Amino acid sequence: MAAVPNFLTGRKSSIGTTALQLTTTSHVSRGVQVIADSTNSVKVYVGLSTVTGTDGFPLAAGESIVIPVSDPSTVYVRAPSGTSSKVFFIAV
Repeated sequence: MAAVPNFLTGRKSSIGTTALQLTTTSHVSRGVQVIADSTNSVKVYVGLSTVTGTDGFPLAAGESIVIPVSDPSTVYVRAPSGTSSKVFFIAV
């Protein structure tokens, strides 16, 4: 297996009813894994900048998804209500 030349990690906190960009850092990657915090009380929806609180890919607390994108800054998250949801991510 080839070594990963670099990677990017982070979190997005205070996710509410406005779509939030996962990261503003442009990073050439093979993909990004997003995991919803295990204490989230609502699902977090993952998608493009147009993601809403009822569409996109839903992540319940503790669930994750791997998205094969070349730039993680194109990924957005949003919750249907509240402002206390959180996700963590790693782009490689």
